[in-house]
Amino acid sequence: MAEITIRISDRLLKAGVVLVAGICTVLLLTYLWSSGFFRPKYRLNLYVEEATSLPTGASVRVDGLDVGTVQARNLAGKSASPQRRIELVLRIEKRDREMIRSDSTAILATDGLLGKRFVKIERGFSGTPLNDGDEIAAAPTIPKTVVGFLNSISKMADCLKESNNQTNDTGHSPPATPPKP
Repeated sequence: MAEITIRISDRLLKAGVVLVAGICTVLLLTYLWSSGFFRPKYRLNLYVEEATSLPTGASVRVDGLDVGTVQARNLAGKSASPQRRIELVLRIEKRDREMIRSDSTAILATDGLLGKRFVKIERGFSGTPLNDGDEIAAAPTIPKTVVGFLNSISKMADCLKESNNQTNDTGHSPPATPPKP
């Protein structure tokens, strides 16, 4: 059987490697650019009571817009209160600095019922913009317990009963028929 030999010159092989490496480099730089890797950022600190299911890299949103990520989760060093047990370091893009002011507040929220957790910042309008290393205030949270849920259901039922009683007390009668001309 005859063998067929294909010869590729060293120049052509080197040019192919350089071309593939160049394409990979361009694709990597495009991905990094679009992800915001090269955009300047600054850090804010947020102290919360708990950070269950909040991963490093979780989204930080201001009024629904992504403005950064959670860079680190640490135990607070000197916690003055139980509501300040966990320190979150937020990495925010500098172009969004004007949106986060000293009267802004932040909470941990969930996308939908079973979605991912993220940091939700309610924008302030009258304060001064926060600088690198400043602390953003945590909004007070209502503890979510089964008893609290049952109390909420009970209050809703009471409101519905009261509304129903008011409708019955007014004695709604069918609309009057207009007089015949």
